[in-house]
Amino acid sequence: MKVLFITNVPSPYRVDFFEELGKNVDLTVVFERTHAKDREKIWHKLNFKNFKAYFLNGIRAGVDSSLSFKILKFINQDFDIIVLGGYSTPTSILSELYLRIRKIPFILNADGAFIRENESKLKKKIKTWLISNANYWICSGKFTKETLKYYGAKEDRIFTYPFTSIRQSDILSHIPTIEEKIELRNKLGILEDKIVLSVGQFIYRKGFDILIKATSKLDKNIEAYISLVASH
Repeated sequence: MKVLFITNVPSPYRVDFFEELGKNVDLTVVFERTHAKDREKIWHKLNFKNFKAYFLNGIRAGVDSSLSFKILKFINQDFDIIVLGGYSTPTSILSELYLRIRKIPFILNADGAFIRENESKLKKKIKTWLISNANYWICSGKFTKETLKYYGAKEDRIFTYPFTSIRQSDILSHIPTIEEKIELRNKLGILEDKIVLSVGQFIYRKGFDILIKATSKLDKNIEAYISLVASH
């Protein structure tokens, strides 16, 4: 089976997914850009073994997307399945318009999304049109599934699939004992009975400001810890 997957950038966890998928199908992945503007190039994964990869490198838009008419060349090739890795980038919107005009079936993929009940009516109509146009939808969890349904996806054509950035080697072989937990807490200097742990880039959209403000309402035996992931 020949599959075309269109997405924005080669993030490591996405490339790992493609490597696994490529073991079962003849996979071609078209990336809009080689890297995201808000991350160092070293963060992205550019060594591919089990699938063919192409980069459009069109007119850059935002931090991780672009507009490129070269995508039409790939869509016009003989693929059994075409998957759009999103609906909001200029290239994905162009692809969807072309697919609808040519009446070519496609699948829309969503890794994570949530309902914005306070958005404008115009924005909701545009999102509903873009999302509901697909023939099938695949997503990574129940909350994303509910969001797809809210914006017009047909429930009986939505399929969830396991998608994670965790490897087997990242999983502990056993549940730590109380002694091991105490030893690790002492090593890290954690004195509180309970902690709230948050991990991510120290950027506005991650909402760390909300977490920091919320700590003032926590009991004295609870503390918030933020593990930062460098963005550049």
